[in-house]
Amino acid sequence: FLSVPCSSFGSGTATSAATIRVADISKDLSAIQECRRSAYANEGKDFSTLLSAAKSFCNADQIQKPGYICVIAQAKDGTVLGTADLNTRAKIVNNVYVREEARKQGLAQLMMEAVEDSLSDKLPTTLKLTVQSKNIPAISLYKKLGFEAPGVYGFLDATPFDFLIEMEKKLG
Repeated sequence: FLSVPCSSFGSGTATSAATIRVADISKDLSAIQECRRSAYANEGKDFSTLLSAAKSFCNADQIQKPGYICVIAQAKDGTVLGTADLNTRAKIVNNVYVREEARKQGLAQLMMEAVEDSLSDKLPTTLKLTVQSKNIPAISLYKKLGFEAPGVYGFLDATPFDFLIEMEKKLG
């Protein structure tokens, strides 16, 4: 797909490049799993204590099934910096995640654009996703990319509760 400059990820300050591409599960699965486990390691949680949905995310169970692809952002050293999954049949995006140390560099946007580009049929369709209501950076990104939240009005962060918001984007 494409390469973008990516600065100061990890504890170093060196500049590297990230490649955005569709993962080859036979080659990239362990790096994807390591990336996703970092989501919980940063919270100080032990993988063995996670609920089944979190374990499934970390194990990348979904993308190992037919009809799914995973777009990754990968550093030159092979480290997977982020992932975004697509159910190609239902046109649903799941598991958009960028490692904390690689955020605010445009990787999520590039992965989402690659997800759209990967759709084999360019027929009119609706791409859907869900996002947690308190994930304001992700909601802002999805709105910037043309996603809307039908039936959701006002400020999305005005509630103390965390709920899922379904967003969709018309394509074609």
